[in-house]
Amino acid sequence: MPGNYSALPYKTFSPGTTLRRPIQQKEIQVKPDDPARLVMTDFEQTVPITELPTLPLPEANDRMIAYGVRLLFVTKNDDTILGLITANDILGERPIKYVQKYGGSFNEITVNDIMTKRSEIEAISFNDLCNASVGQIIETMKMFNRQHALVIEEVNDSAFVRGLLSTTRIGQQLGIHIEPSNRARTFQELESALMSAA
Repeated sequence: MPGNYSALPYKTFSPGTTLRRPIQQKEIQVKPDDPARLVMTDFEQTVPITELPTLPLPEANDRMIAYGVRLLFVTKNDDTILGLITANDILGERPIKYVQKYGGSFNEITVNDIMTKRSEIEAISFNDLCNASVGQIIETMKMFNRQHALVIEEVNDSAFVRGLLSTTRIGQQLGIHIEPSNRARTFQELESALMSAA
């Protein structure tokens, strides 16, 4: 290597040396009329947590707790998205239904067995998000009864997940609790809702 460089001295660790952690930024407070982009977790700034489909459910749950997240992306080694799994999926009915149908135990179920497959994932367009308000995002998530919404960006012939919206985070930024709506979004859902009310 060309140049004249001097080496830096090494230091030894003193007792009680700890790891430096990122400083938790206080959430930006928003109002319903503010730009929706202010409430999106932007994956250009925050690294999404990914796992392989072979991960057992107990480990997936442990990872969510360790990372402080409630959603994991399930990917191939090259980051191609296969699906996603949420804490509600792991702690809800899906594992029970899986065991009832296929047998085995909770500890034998993998993420792949109960995840939401890529073909079933719906997302909001990044372009639409950039032209929307926080209030519109809340209405969208209430209408579709969602706790999370993915934001997808399309560039040329490629698409990638650009970010994540969370009703919990948006509620914290607004200083309110956001309740999902039970509004039906399809005729079939409307018919089911009417039948259960009768």
